[in-house]
Amino acid sequence: MNRFFRKVILSTVLCSLSVMYVGQAAYMSGLTSVDKKNTMPTGLIWKEAVRSNSHTITSIYADVNDHYTDLMFLKPILADKRIVSLGEASHGASEYNAMKVRLVKFLHEELGYNVIAFESNLADTAAAYAQIHNMTPKELMKSTVFGVWQVEENLPLFEYIAQQSSTEHPLILTGFDSQGTTESFIEFVEEWFAKVDKSKAKAFAQTERWYLKLSMMNEVDDFNIQKEKIKEKYITFQNFVRENKVELSKTYRDQPNHISLIERVLQNRIDMLDNYHPHIVNLLAGVDPEKQIKLGNFERDRVMADNVAWLAETGYPDEKIILWGHNYHLRKHNSTMITEHNGYDFDNNPYPTMGEMLPYSLKQAGYVIGLYAYEGSANKNNREEEQIIPHEKDSLEDILATEMGAARFINMKDKELSPATEWMYTPRTAKAWGVLDEKMIPRDQYDAILLIHKIHPSNLIEK
Repeated sequence: MNRFFRKVILSTVLCSLSVMYVGQAAYMSGLTSVDKKNTMPTGLIWKEAVRSNSHTITSIYADVNDHYTDLMFLKPILADKRIVSLGEASHGASEYNAMKVRLVKFLHEELGYNVIAFESNLADTAAAYAQIHNMTPKELMKSTVFGVWQVEENLPLFEYIAQQSSTEHPLILTGFDSQGTTESFIEFVEEWFAKVDKSKAKAFAQTERWYLKLSMMNEVDDFNIQKEKIKEKYITFQNFVRENKVELSKTYRDQPNHISLIERVLQNRIDMLDNYHPHIVNLLAGVDPEKQIKLGNFERDRVMADNVAWLAETGYPDEKIILWGHNYHLRKHNSTMITEHNGYDFDNNPYPTMGEMLPYSLKQAGYVIGLYAYEGSANKNNREEEQIIPHEKDSLEDILATEMGAARFINMKDKELSPATEWMYTPRTAKAWGVLDEKMIPRDQYDAILLIHKIHPSNLIEK
C-alpha cells in the first residue's frame, strides 16, 4: 500500500469516524391504548408544533454591531449549563461554520463562556495560543485547527480570539483531540525544554517526529517493537517535566497550567500508542478493516472524552467551555443510535462516542446542539462537493423545515411527551454528511436541533 493511499484511508477514518429504551418506554407509558389507535399525531401536528415552539434565527453571519436579539432566548436555556457542545452534520459547510462563529461570540460576550475547545489537537492549540501575540489570526487558525476548519468563514473567529487575548475577558483557544503532532508544536516544546536541558529538548523533537512516522506504519510486528521503545522515551520526558516543574514554569508565568498541559499531552501519546495506533496499523495492513475502524474510532473518542474532562477539571476548572466538533462525537448517547454510519458501513450496534463517555457530572452540566441542514451542498473531507439528498417523509429535517427562515432552533430539553412532541421520543432518520440516513430518537442524542435551511461549501484558505 503506497504512502498516499495510506494517508487517504487514515484521513477518512479519523474524520468519519439514557438511551433509546427510555424514549420508547416514555412514549408507551404516555399513551393509552385508545390514544394509540385513535389519536396518534400526524406529521402535520408535529410540524405545526415546531412552528409554534421553535425560535427563528434571523442571521447566520456575525456582524460587528451584532446585538444578538434573535439569540437572547438561549440565556434562560443555558443559565445553569457549564459546557455547550456545537455539532455539525458535515465539516465543509459555510453556514455551519458561520453560525457557530456567531454562537461562540454570543456565548462569550453574553454568557461568560471563556474557553473554546475544538475537535483538534490539544497540543497544537495550546502551543499556538501561548504564542498568540507573535502570529496573525490566519497563522493562528492554520497552527491549531484541522484543515476542514481552515476556511474563510472561521477566520473572523480567530480574529476575535486574537483581539480578546489582550483584554481582561479573553476567549481561550484549546482542543480536545489527540491525533498526530505538528512541527509548530515540536518547535514550541523544543525551545521551551532547551531553557532547562538542551539535550532533552533535542531528544523530544526527535521522538515526536518518530511518533508521527510510527502512526503511518503498516507492519504490525515492527510497530509493536518500536512502540515499546518510544513509550520509554515518553516516560523519560514525563519524569523530566515532573523533576523540573519550577524551572519550566518560569517561561510561561502568565499561563500556569502549561506544566499540567504538557503532562496531559505526554500521557495522550502513551495512551494512543497503547490503544489507538495498533488499530490504525492493522487497518493499513489490511487486517479486518471494519473492525479496526470501529475500534480505532472508539479509542480516539475515549481519549477525547478524557481530554474534555481534563480541560474542565484541571485545565480550566473555573471556566465555562464551548466544544466545537462533529455531531457524531458530541451527541449524548451514540451507543443507542438505532442505525449509524461508522465510517465503513451502516451499523446497528454502535459504540459510545466522546459525548457519551464524559463524566456524569459534566454530562449533567452540558447542553448539546446538533446542527443539520435541509438542502444545499458541502465539501467532503477530500474537498469534493456533495449535494444533500432529499429527505424522507417525517424525518428530522422534514419535520423541522416547514415554513422556516434561514435557521430554526428547537429546544428538546425537558420537553414532556405529548402528541405535539412525539417526534422527539420516537425513531427519526436524519442525514449525516447530508447523504447518510441515520436513525435515532432525537432527544436521546441532542438537547436541541439547529436546522439551517440551505448550506453551501466552505471557502477553503489554501496553504
